[in-house]
Amino acid sequence: MPQLLKTLTALSLASLLTFGTCTRVDELRQDPELTPLQQGFKAAAAIGYCVSLAATAFEGHPLPANVTFEAGANSEYSSSGLIYLTVDKSHPLPFNNKIGNILIGGIWDNTDGGGVISILFGDLDILSAEFKLYGIHTIPVIRKKDSDQLVAVFAEQDIVIGEGSDTIIHVGLSRIAFDTELQRLESDQPADVFATVKQNVWFINVDQRNSFSDIYDDEYVINGGGQILEANSTSGGILYHAMIETAFSYATCSRNPLRGTAFIQNIKAGNSIDLGNILLDFHSSCDGQADVQFSTGQYLSSNGQNIHLNFD
Repeated sequence: MPQLLKTLTALSLASLLTFGTCTRVDELRQDPELTPLQQGFKAAAAIGYCVSLAATAFEGHPLPANVTFEAGANSEYSSSGLIYLTVDKSHPLPFNNKIGNILIGGIWDNTDGGGVISILFGDLDILSAEFKLYGIHTIPVIRKKDSDQLVAVFAEQDIVIGEGSDTIIHVGLSRIAFDTELQRLESDQPADVFATVKQNVWFINVDQRNSFSDIYDDEYVINGGGQILEANSTSGGILYHAMIETAFSYATCSRNPLRGTAFIQNIKAGNSIDLGNILLDFHSSCDGQADVQFSTGQYLSSNGQNIHLNFD
């Protein structure tokens, strides 16, 4: 807590120095700009959903009705192949009301207790943004020993934006490439919401709760931040986000995370001038909102407010 207070105090002082004494009141009443957080959360939720289904398929568990598994012939690993997902009203993608199809390709090795997957979202609109999240090149996944819990990670270099092709699907990695991917999971997960905001890496923890065919009762925790897409503020700044211990279960609440912390930072384009920050706490009420713990700069008037997340 002392370190958090020091950081918040520093942000406040930086904000005051940036805006000066002649700042108009209306310049401190900017509505919270949540675009980077919305994109980060929706992308992580969609990827977490795919991670859980992929592990279920590759480990031979019963699959939901909207999922088809086409086993591959790669004998070097325990399992490989393609997974076809249909997303519709009966089988929604968490925190997304669009319909379409998802293709997952990957390889799995029971000896290592994990695998590497690729995801092709294709025409399915994940972010509701100008540019499309087309897919993810590689996502290493590991199952914690003797548990229902999975850990996955993706980073900026894995993200495919705009037009792409099905060549992003990887089902034939060499053993060296496979091991290198799994080594990415050996890094410590982010724990400081302020330090994480520009790291461009996201860890997803999945608890399948021993109900492999019921994907919607899984519990997820996200640790990470940065930018999925470049997000610009109305003031000409660049927006970043971070999420720490951001936990959700779609079956429990389809509107917001139920605990954790998020941070949004607005940095003036071309330099390091801080235009405003928002520190959010998620809460257990399923109301589509979060609590502003602290805000500075252009978002100063949001201090202590509840704000709508628009995640649903």
